[in-house]
Amino acid sequence: MASIQNAVQVMVDKLVADMEGTQPLTAEEQALVSNAITKLTDNAKLEQAVVAVAESHINDAASTLQQVSQSTGAALQSATDSLTQTSTTLDTKSSKLDLLDSMAPNLNRVEGLQASNNALQIRPLMAMTPIDTPNSHANFRRATPVFAVYDNSGETFVVRPGFSHNADTEQCRLEYLKLSANGAEKTTTHTSFIYTTAFEQNPASKIYYYGTSAYLPLASKNNAADIQYEIVYSTQDSQTTAVANYGGVFCKSSGFTSITKPKQNLDATDQFGISTMTSHSYNEVGVLYDNAKHCLVMVDEGTSVLVEKYRDGNVVTNTAIANSEELQAYVDAGDFTVVKFIYHNLQHSNGFHSYNHTETPMSSYGVSYYGYFGRYNGVTKMGENKCSAHYRFTHERRLEPINYFFSCSAGHYKAQNSNGTYSPDAEVKVVLESMSGELLGMYSYRARPYHAGYDCGILGGAISCINPYSGAGILNEHYTYNQYGLGRTCRAF
Repeated sequence: MASIQNAVQVMVDKLVADMEGTQPLTAEEQALVSNAITKLTDNAKLEQAVVAVAESHINDAASTLQQVSQSTGAALQSATDSLTQTSTTLDTKSSKLDLLDSMAPNLNRVEGLQASNNALQIRPLMAMTPIDTPNSHANFRRATPVFAVYDNSGETFVVRPGFSHNADTEQCRLEYLKLSANGAEKTTTHTSFIYTTAFEQNPASKIYYYGTSAYLPLASKNNAADIQYEIVYSTQDSQTTAVANYGGVFCKSSGFTSITKPKQNLDATDQFGISTMTSHSYNEVGVLYDNAKHCLVMVDEGTSVLVEKYRDGNVVTNTAIANSEELQAYVDAGDFTVVKFIYHNLQHSNGFHSYNHTETPMSSYGVSYYGYFGRYNGVTKMGENKCSAHYRFTHERRLEPINYFFSCSAGHYKAQNSNGTYSPDAEVKVVLESMSGELLGMYSYRARPYHAGYDCGILGGAISCINPYSGAGILNEHYTYNQYGLGRTCRAF
């Protein structure tokens, strides 16, 4: 007689036909059938019983079926006990897993409180590595303002304007540099001497005095995820100061031929309340940065269409912008940040004199200053020819301006006479805050005079920049008695 395997095969053939028919078996039914077939094909006792019945050996069949029944019963009881135990264990573990739903927000809250607590601590800054060459000659002065982007990696990308122009002293250069996250070193990516008497279309060693710069994370045209930091110039197209000769904006890697002139006086305001600047004045530049595409965006003067500026070239879009209302609607529909470029020859940033509250360049010794860079209480003080500019590039790859508050307390020296000598200490504190009011860090630097009867350096702008992700930055008192070139990297501890 045919074995059970043959019978099983017939059953399978019929099941396959049913599954492919108009009313196929459900997934659950298929699983049950599969398990049943496995049991049949693997159970030798059951097969022997069926064969015995077919051959009329009833006694043998009864005995064999009894063994099958006892074996199956024992297996089922064992399986039931195991399932009961497993179910109890799962119930216990499930109740513990339910705690994860309440743990996640609690953990986030703890981490948030810890971050806030760290930010509330005033962290002292310590000098690490010289980045300038000290010298008694005034040509070795370094400007204190910066354009800085604080990358979430802890690295900082900085534009340091030149203090002097029409000179060939190394310290007079306009400098573009990268600070390491540990504050141990700087990498100079490019420098240029500044001249009013020389104009280079694609500046290699000389930069025209009448212009501004930025150092930005820009993507390539074909890959928005391929982001690298790039120097961006805004300059004249010829050797002149006239507004009519304003050339526009171009990326260093793409060269001067990629220059785009923004349409004059066509401006929009970003999500932070900061407006673009298209006056065509050489020291007033504000350009839109697209946080989705990681490129600069501007309306071309000649065609009135939007141009996207990447580090490796331009993309001319089909989007025409007729007026400021259309540009504002375009900005409101996206995720944009206005970048305020910094003037090539900005010597000192502006601050308020603590004594009479006049706003003036922070260039005097023994004077206490206070102020901010960013946008606060509806007023923007960023870049151009008066202020530093500070941005962060977040973990979410968004370029955001940050508020940089500072306050300096300095006393004035008294020269030696019959009443003695007074050499005052000085201290500057800096607070970094996001535009939403999140406290990012608080820092302090304290200095003492190097010579009796003299001031400390100019402490108002001494903390040129400080990265809130890593606590690395630049210190520069600008000048102490008979010494210039005091810039060095620093770290917060």
